[in-house]
Amino acid sequence: MSLDDILRDIGEFGPLQKRIYFLLCLPGFILSQLLVVQVFLLATPEHRCIIPGNDNDTFANQSEWHRNLIDRWIPASSDDKHPYDRCNIYEDGNHDGNGTTVKCTEWVYDESVYLNTFTKQLNLVCGEAIKVPNVQMIFFFGVLSGSFAYGQLSDIIGRRKAFYLALVVQLGTSLGLLGMTEYIGFAVLMFFLGGACLGVYMTGFVIGMELVGPNKRLWTGAISPFFLTIGQLYLVLVVYLLRDWKWFMLAVCLPGCFFLSYYWLVPESIRWLLSKGKKGEAIEILQKVAKSNKTVLNEKMVDDLPPIPKEARVWKLFSNRTLGIWSVILFFNWFVCSMSYYGVVLNTANLGGDIYLNFALLALAEFPGKALILTADRIGRKRLFMAFMFIGGLANIATIGPIVNGSDDLHYVLIALAIVGKLCITGAFDTVYILSAEIFPTVVRNAGMGTSSAIARVGSMIAPYIAKSADLVKGDLGKTIPLTLFGVAMFASGLLTLILPETNGQKMPESIEDIHNLKHKRPKENATEIEFNKNDSKLSNESNGIHQGETNGGYTEHVDGYRL
Repeated sequence: MSLDDILRDIGEFGPLQKRIYFLLCLPGFILSQLLVVQVFLLATPEHRCIIPGNDNDTFANQSEWHRNLIDRWIPASSDDKHPYDRCNIYEDGNHDGNGTTVKCTEWVYDESVYLNTFTKQLNLVCGEAIKVPNVQMIFFFGVLSGSFAYGQLSDIIGRRKAFYLALVVQLGTSLGLLGMTEYIGFAVLMFFLGGACLGVYMTGFVIGMELVGPNKRLWTGAISPFFLTIGQLYLVLVVYLLRDWKWFMLAVCLPGCFFLSYYWLVPESIRWLLSKGKKGEAIEILQKVAKSNKTVLNEKMVDDLPPIPKEARVWKLFSNRTLGIWSVILFFNWFVCSMSYYGVVLNTANLGGDIYLNFALLALAEFPGKALILTADRIGRKRLFMAFMFIGGLANIATIGPIVNGSDDLHYVLIALAIVGKLCITGAFDTVYILSAEIFPTVVRNAGMGTSSAIARVGSMIAPYIAKSADLVKGDLGKTIPLTLFGVAMFASGLLTLILPETNGQKMPESIEDIHNLKHKRPKENATEIEFNKNDSKLSNESNGIHQGETNGGYTEHVDGYRL
């Protein structure tokens, strides 16, 4: 007897379940924007030193006289990426091309793409430029910290309260950024915003999926990520229209006020209530679901639910040599997927051309990437993941050609290759979740998935520095570095996956000893798309990045969290 059996009996996806599930998908619309808004919020517009004594100086040429004045004071750029030297100025303003230069402390910025960004507001350029990837890393470290903090908090006070708290923190910190005029305060808010983003998606997604019956989770789980991609398309639209960081951040954050009503609209997690002995409250929610579906709840089924088992710790993954090797490879795959996904997004400005169009095209690439995951049952998890990593890796590496060539005619080739890379890394991230959940034995699945998720966060913390490396190396060579590194890492991940077993059509291992059966590809009987295992809380969703299980008498969940 399991909660899934009860949902089958009272109705798997009726009117109330659909309404709650839809409500819990909506925060993802804002969440996805907050995860990638850094591309615009921390963008560095073209700039040069301000001409001394010219208070009305602008980046754009105002007249022939202004053009001559710029030539007198501003050195030419040492590469073809920028029209002027960005950090130096001639000391006396009179030179023959070999004058003495000094570092400047004031700049003028190009306003053709952005009217204002936080980077421009605080002059985070030249010697201060490293602060941009630093604060991006702090944000992703907040995501990592949030996975632990909100996970523990939801075990103590409940999923619903933790979810609501994360919503309030997310709204408060994102609006608080609007008033920031100094770097330290901005970085602190970005840290807490990152943690809240993880808390919102993790707890909300779990509550929503728990109310969906097992036969409906494959498709409902596939629907949720599309809200995230739609959010990114909304983001690029408002940034294009507003172009000032405070205004487009306001347009992103304000819809979050609607979610303050969720405290009265979203129920508590049924599994958490049962794990805490609050059977009466769990029955009350199930009765509402049954009434909505015009069925009747058999309360005896709730009474017959088995006790919550205890799960092994993460080091048990290495008690078996084969499982230990597989675990290390899976950890590396998660690291590469997260690093490459966020790296490709943060590298958008380095592709050249219209950044708004580039961002929109890369966001649209996620739709087929997410849809292709539905072929995992036909193609196989391992083969599909390898295909994504090999094709995506080669596409990223191939961008060297059009970047070095520098021809405008090849710019569309560069964008096309970047789109293929984004499509593949999106699909790979979803696939590695399925593959991991089916390799880790039930007794250590929570530990394995949680560790994989944590290592993925480390990858996202490194991504900003790799994306920023394009500015550290002069010339076109610098532009090739980020996508080349991501491509090589993806290709290496694909090669290492050759060592992993194919799990499609195989019985999911329950114990460490069952690894032997998976290694020798012993098929499971009556194979279905989704395997529900009693010791795994009857919930292992292979398509949407959610795994739930009990540990230490409590209840924890590990969620893909849209690669948070």
